[in-house]
Amino acid sequence: MNEYIDAGLEAHWSGTLAEATGLPTPPFAPLVRTSGTTLYLSGQTFPVIGSGDQRPAVEVSLEEQTQACLTNIDNLVRAGGAHRNDIVKVTIYNTRMDQQSVVNSVYAQFFGDHRPTRTHVEVSRLADPDLLIEIEAIAVVC
Repeated sequence: MNEYIDAGLEAHWSGTLAEATGLPTPPFAPLVRTSGTTLYLSGQTFPVIGSGDQRPAVEVSLEEQTQACLTNIDNLVRAGGAHRNDIVKVTIYNTRMDQQSVVNSVYAQFFGDHRPTRTHVEVSRLADPDLLIEIEAIAVVC
């Protein structure tokens, strides 16, 4: 049985954000927990969930967008009863692969000595064409 954990969804897709973007609440869960041990996180992007940051993504650097993605992942993993060290797989979708070192720096700071498996893919654009990066993760609760 899957447990859909909507942690932060309302904060992220508040009426204000929906009104500003013209987009409805997305038709997906940000976090699903299966069999009580595995957490699947939807791709995370800028802004930080619940931060109230309404800057357009075009005004936000790759470094700051990467930090926002990882902060959202951390918050969602904790909402699912896990810790960032329980993350076993990360997939990064990056529109600026020539700046991979920026992503790697923020990523290394976030994970420290923990080393989940990772796939880093260059894409031509994301759902919002001003977003530079999207990161999804899988965690196993120990």
